[in-house]
Amino acid sequence: MIIIDNDTPRWIRELARFIHIKSLLLVHGNILDLVSYPLTRNGQQCWIDGDDLSGFLRRFLTGLGYEIVGLYDPLDGLSFAETDMEERFRQIHPTTDQANIPALCPRPGEPADPHAALVALSHALRNTHHPSAFVFNLASRLLASPDHLSRSELALFTRLLKASLECKEVIRDDGRWHNTLILVCDKINDLPTFLYVDNPRTRSITLDRPERRERTRFCQTMYSAFHAAPSTAPSSELLTRFSALTEGLSYYELNKLVGLSRQEHIPLEPVEPLIERYKYGITHNEWNTLDHQHLSKAEAYISSRIKGQTTAAARVLDSIKRARLGLAAGSGARSQRPRAVLFFAGPTGVGKTELAKALATLLFGSEERLLRFDMSEYSAEHAAERLLGAPPGYRGYESGGQLTNQVKEHPFSVLLFDEIEKAHPRIFDKFLQLLDDGRMTSGQGETVYFSECILIFTSNLGTVAMSEQADGPRLELVSPEMPYSQVRETILKAIREHFNLILGRPEILNRFGDNFVVFDFIRPPVDEEILDLLLSNLVNTLATERDIDLTISANARQMLVDLARNHLDHGGRGIRNLLDTALVNPLARWLFDHGVEQQSVLILEQLTDHGVEASYRFELTIVEVSE
Repeated sequence: MIIIDNDTPRWIRELARFIHIKSLLLVHGNILDLVSYPLTRNGQQCWIDGDDLSGFLRRFLTGLGYEIVGLYDPLDGLSFAETDMEERFRQIHPTTDQANIPALCPRPGEPADPHAALVALSHALRNTHHPSAFVFNLASRLLASPDHLSRSELALFTRLLKASLECKEVIRDDGRWHNTLILVCDKINDLPTFLYVDNPRTRSITLDRPERRERTRFCQTMYSAFHAAPSTAPSSELLTRFSALTEGLSYYELNKLVGLSRQEHIPLEPVEPLIERYKYGITHNEWNTLDHQHLSKAEAYISSRIKGQTTAAARVLDSIKRARLGLAAGSGARSQRPRAVLFFAGPTGVGKTELAKALATLLFGSEERLLRFDMSEYSAEHAAERLLGAPPGYRGYESGGQLTNQVKEHPFSVLLFDEIEKAHPRIFDKFLQLLDDGRMTSGQGETVYFSECILIFTSNLGTVAMSEQADGPRLELVSPEMPYSQVRETILKAIREHFNLILGRPEILNRFGDNFVVFDFIRPPVDEEILDLLLSNLVNTLATERDIDLTISANARQMLVDLARNHLDHGGRGIRNLLDTALVNPLARWLFDHGVEQQSVLILEQLTDHGVEASYRFELTIVEVSE
């Protein structure tokens, strides 16, 4: 006998309540999962964790005393929970003789006829002697589109609605039952709306994935089945970690965790290696290699690559240390949300992308672990399909999504969503799920986990005029003449107004919390530091790749500094472009013209600017030193 109490999953309690008062129940949601429920066996309570939904409904309805329990699906037709139930069904509807059996229970390879089944079971639903309940499994597969019903589909569901309206009650001395029809579907909107809108006889019941309490109970019940499990009960700490790390997993997946543990000899405690093996296919978590000594050098490493952004770097380092420890407010265990979520804002060319690259190298050893997505490429309405993958039946379905494919291949990564304000508003719905749950379902139906990633969003809001604001209030834009405090406040104001007023999506803004990192303009003397860094990289590249020793005189360096100071509108990117024009191009010309390709000692003594109208604006005076 199935037990109905406060420990029973919520949807089962709801089903037990409304089956006595509704004639049409629509069960939808996590219907392909296994079902977990308590029952009494030999006078003791136990839990069943490996039954499918059909098996549960068969046991549940039979246990309630229904004398006819029929199960129909589009392929196998109509079957009954017990043999004697079919006899009772035939007694109620005598015309269901041998000639009609193929239509109700087709032979292998022959399609079932739902119209014939409905005609037959309608008689059972109207009877007042034998309590009857019928389950239509895979009801979503009975039609192509609920908004465009064919003539046959419209007739089928109209007949189904009529059957539910004609359901009778069975009242006897031993009890009272409501004849019931149960439709099991993927989503409620897979069915025609006339079945449930303004229909007081219908009840929709959502079958959710297991809640935290249910995952904890599963761990307690199945603890001894894991590999090398001790004879003692699991500790409360283990139960807390297991329930937190398995958030979003189905009962089917929880059962497969047990199988994986036994197959690959991975014990449940500590729980992280087993969960990571299941989610990511690995047993080594790259975050665990980031020890205190490694992170103690992070500030120096970031300062060597990003100049003039000490405030931004400090905010980012705080987030990285928190991510390494896995701390989350309001949670007893590490959250399954991404390790860190950052929003980089500020003028162009000030180091936002460079800092993201530095983080990828610092944390995961290579800039290739930075997965960059230019959101201006996702401004079209159907751009989400490119990001996550097209749904089944659409072009490109087999190739999957650009984001989900890369994260599946590299679960430990830094994800950079560049110029997020240019993305189509529909994509923000996907980001909501990503920021809240740390996972996404691809177009192929596969769950991809982001809980080991760092998410970085960048924006130029407040620094450039946006076309969407042309007809609205003119927003104040930042300028290099402003102090950093005013730059920060102006940019944050522009971000708030964009998400709240222009997009009308304040919930997106709330997901970022206080993780906004505002970058300052490149100002003197930071421009000299950036120039020196670029010059050092150039000199090192020549020495390493061509064995050319280049020395730049103080006079030539100062001229480069003066030129760079006039190109700060585009930040460090403007300095790099100036250096390419004023030094790298004329240097390459000199090396080529003088036949110098390797193993030379050179001194750059003078840089001459002939003006923008000259054929060659910049000319270098270089002395080759004989060794």
